[in-house]
This record gives sequence, structure tokens and C-alpha cells, in this order.
Amino acid sequence: MKKIMLLLLVFALCGNLVHASEGNKIPLKVLYVGYDPEKPMPAKLVWYMPSESRYKEFYKTRMPAFKSFLEKNFTVVKTVDWRDYNSKMSDDVDVTIIDAYPVNLPVNFNRPAILIAAVAPDIGIPIGLKFDWYCQCLENDALNIKTQHEIFNTPNKVNLTMVTRPTPGGFFNGFQGATTPKTMPMWRVVTEGFDRKKPYLIGMVAHGEGFADSPDAEVISGGVCLKNAEAVALGRHGNYFMWGFAASPEYMTDEANKVFVNTICYINKFDKKIPIVKKVQQATREEIDEKIYRADEDLYKRSLIARKEGNERLKRMQDSIRALKASGVDIGRGNEMFLKMTLTNDVQSFEDYLKDWQGADLVKQFGTDTKLYVKYYRDNYEYFYPGGFQSVQLDEDAQKLGISNRSLQMLEKCISLLEKDEHDALAHRLLDRYTNEKFTTAKEWRNWYEKNKSKLFYTESGGFKFMVNTYENPVIKANPSAAVSKSKETAGPTQIDPVSVTASLQYAEDKKHADIIVEADILKGWHIYAYLPANSPYIQTETLLELPKGAKSSKSGWDSTSGIPYPGFADVFVYEGRVTFKLNLDMTNVKKGSPIKCGLYYQTCNDKKCMQPQRKVIVLKA
Repeated sequence: MKKIMLLLLVFALCGNLVHASEGNKIPLKVLYVGYDPEKPMPAKLVWYMPSESRYKEFYKTRMPAFKSFLEKNFTVVKTVDWRDYNSKMSDDVDVTIIDAYPVNLPVNFNRPAILIAAVAPDIGIPIGLKFDWYCQCLENDALNIKTQHEIFNTPNKVNLTMVTRPTPGGFFNGFQGATTPKTMPMWRVVTEGFDRKKPYLIGMVAHGEGFADSPDAEVISGGVCLKNAEAVALGRHGNYFMWGFAASPEYMTDEANKVFVNTICYINKFDKKIPIVKKVQQATREEIDEKIYRADEDLYKRSLIARKEGNERLKRMQDSIRALKASGVDIGRGNEMFLKMTLTNDVQSFEDYLKDWQGADLVKQFGTDTKLYVKYYRDNYEYFYPGGFQSVQLDEDAQKLGISNRSLQMLEKCISLLEKDEHDALAHRLLDRYTNEKFTTAKEWRNWYEKNKSKLFYTESGGFKFMVNTYENPVIKANPSAAVSKSKETAGPTQIDPVSVTASLQYAEDKKHADIIVEADILKGWHIYAYLPANSPYIQTETLLELPKGAKSSKSGWDSTSGIPYPGFADVFVYEGRVTFKLNLDMTNVKKGSPIKCGLYYQTCNDKKCMQPQRKVIVLKA
């Protein structure tokens, strides 16, 4: 017995000696997937900042900085360029940090992973993670922080330095603004960024609506951004963690670096615990809260005042830019396009405003009586379900039943109706609509319900469904909403793709000159950006053009429809509705049938959400 105790003591001492010699490093194997500075820099990086001036600098320093930082904290650290990575490499480590894209991850990837900034939606959208593309506009600070969460407390106890600052202006757009405080406590994560003259990389936020409505997902913090207070900067979905801030360790605060170490330790606990829910629905019941908020004539009148003030501001800005140009300053392509916008005082009627927000059918019923809209929504609040990926509609079946479609009582009632042979068709429709099960008999439904009742949860982001809380390897299929639009646009705008782009070539009578006309048809309630200040994280719309040999532009640039002011943000103008871009060409020396490539590069947003930037190119024939 003494010999056994002695051996145990020796092993313990040896263990302590090894631990001490490694500087109290955490015994985890970490793989960092990024851009190897020894390889050529790709033309397209996953990073984003308003100016591209520092990309080469970061390309050289980012992977070495992560490697050095990780090696100080973990026993085994490996790095690999994204071009050499394959998912099997993650089987040899505890946690994978992915900081470059594209990478080849299978849809059933089940190892712990941290996705940094825009990598989160790039990987998340195709496989249905809740890390969608809300806005690439995350600044330096976190807010709405769950300070008791494990990532702030273990293995490093981090006493967050909180500073109360003015609430971001975008947080007051929409129904949430009424309850949003004027100031909020904030925690600094990134040391460079929007508040410095030197540009830095911009982070990513995901939609907060429905993010935490399933047991496999959690919101840990929001961040200062151009969207709303619900936007998610730090969050987990299954075995994936979204770290929305774009900074590498040398540009993070000491506190943030400690939290990042804690995050690596935390996500390691979710090995092989892939998500239960696939995000198939962006619009949640909050869409009804927004419709109630927008049914307000005073809000409409304020928008008219903002439009008039915006036109005056637009004219002053154009005059200022013209003066710069006249003095010999190179004002840049974006400002040249901005000068060609024509001023317009066109405004929509209150009825058209209501059609945009409430729909033409409801306007036929209620006209301009806003009290009727509010009553309709409040009376039927518990009966809405998806009308599309980004919309909800009234479920008349649930309304007839008179039970909330997110209450277990609805399932119980439907099964009871089947057992009594009453309203079988109605009961089957509701059970099929609000679960993923396909039983045919009352007995099958009853057995399933009684077996799983204590584990059922309701998710709106997962499709307004009741699902079973289990981590027993659910299958994650590709997300149909992630489909990329074809270059040639033939259909109009939809909720999934709110902007359609068309193009035509119209010859003059002399057959030697022609106008290229590119048109964007933008769905009601959405916009693309006409003009942005230099430090904006949004994407200003650009025309795309590749001319055949012999073609020449007859003018200095494209003529375009006028932009309109965007409420709440000075010097931001947007395009709405139908937008036209026109350029006159001298086609005298162009061979007939030669291809002309034209189109738009733009970002689509509405008051609550943004989509990934799109590049749509259409090929015309001379």
C-alpha cells in the first residue's frame, strides 16, 4: 500500500512539474484556420473595413498574432491556411478557430468551433445556423452583456470595465426604441475602430429575434452597431460559437483576450452537440409588434418632415462636393455618382404608407383608421405563423381553435379532437403545421405527445414548430434560404431576394450610340445605399461594367435616380422602389454581337435587417 501511495505521489509531482514548466497553460489542443502570410493574399478576404489601405498589413500579422497569443495560453496550438484546411484536421484537436473563408465544412460537422466575425454567417447560413447576416457593422464595444456567463468567469475571472455611453442611434428605430434607454453600460473589446482616424476591421452581428428560442442556442452579448439592441455579437448555437468582433489579439483589450481564452474553454464543452434547430424563419412574431408600431399617422408625418430636410441636406452636400471638384480635388467615383442624383419632392400618401407596412388587403378593410389595425393585431397576436421566410400571416385554423399556436394546449386540443373524431381535418392541419411529425392516427399522436411532453419546446426561428429537446445527432440539411441568385434576373423582387436587377441596351436612331440601362426593382420596405459617408460600414451601390473592344463612354459617368435620406443617420441616402442607372455609349467601332457585361454591386437592408452584399452581372449583346 505504501508503494502505491509513493507512486501516486511521484506521478502527482511530475504532473505539477510539467504544468509549471508550461507556464500554467490550459491543456487543450487548438487549431487556428486563417490566412498564412507566406501564401499569396487572395483577391477577396473575409475581412471588411471602409478603406482597404491596411489589408496587406493585417494579412502579414494576423495569423502570427493569433499563434503567439494561443501558444501563451494552451498546451498545443496548430495553424493552417484556409486553402490547406479540411474538416478532418479538427478531429485531431479540441477546438477549431476559423478566421478565413471559404472553408470546406460538412453540414454535419460536430466539433467545437469558434467563427470570427463574417465567417459566422458565411458558414452558418448554408447549414441553417442562427448566425445569419444581420449587419457587418459591429464596432468596438459590447453591451447587453450576461456578465454572469461562464465566458466572463472561468478559468479567468474577468472584472469587466463598464462605461456608460450614449445608446447607438439605430437602437431607436422600430418598436423596441420606445423602451430603449438613452444611455447603456458598454464594455470595450477592440482597441481600434470607428473612433479612430486609422481604419480597422469591422465586426458582424446576427439577428437577435428568435436566436435564443431553442435550448441549443444562447445570446451572450450584443454590441454597438447600426442595427437594434437585439443584435447578437457573442452567441452560441450547438457546437459553434459566434465571436462577432473582428479584432485579432493585439487589437483586443486585455480583458477581451481573457474572455476569448474562456470562450475557447467554454465551447469545448459542446463537442458533438450539434444544433437541434435549423434556422428556416427570419420573421418572428416581433413582426406584428413592428406593424403595430408603424400604424401611426404621426410617425408617417415625421417621415415627410425628414424627407424635406433630407432633400435640403442633399442639395447642400452636392454643392459642397461640386465646389471641391471645381477646385481640382479628385472626389472619387462614389461622389461622381452622387452628383448625378436628381432632387425630387415626391412623397407617398398616408394610404400608400399603410400599404407598405400593413399590406393592401388590410388597407381595403381598415382604410386609414389606425386603431382598427392595432385592434386586429392585438386580437389575433397568438395566431400568426410564417407567410414566408421574412413574413408572417394570420393562421385562421388556429384562430378558429381559439388557442395560442405556441401553447402546448393547442397540441393537446388537436389530439383530443382526433380521439373524438371531431374536426379531424382541422386538427391534422395544425399538428402538421406546428410539428415536424407525420403521424396519421390519434393513437400515434397521443403516444408521441405523452412520451415527449416534458421535453417539447417551441421555436419561431425554426419555423414556428414544437420540437423535442434532444442532442441525439439531429440531421442538419442545407438551408434553402441561402440560395444565391443567378446573374441574370428574370423575376421580380421577393422576400428572400428583395432586389431584382435587369438591364437593356437601347440604340439611338443613328445606330452608333446606345444607352445601357440598368434597373433595380426593390421590394417595398427595403433599400440599397445611394450615398454613404467615408467611415460607414454599409456598402454603397456601384455600377458594374465591362465594355467590348471599341466601345467608349460618351459621358463622364452614369446618370441615376435620386437617393432619399435615411432617417436617423446624417449624410446617408438610400434607393427605394425602382431605380435606374443610365450610361450613353459610342458603339461606332463595336463588332455586332460582342458581349457587354453590366450590373450592380449593392447591399440590401430594411429598418431591422441587412443581407449580404450582392454582385449581379447581366450579359448583353451589342
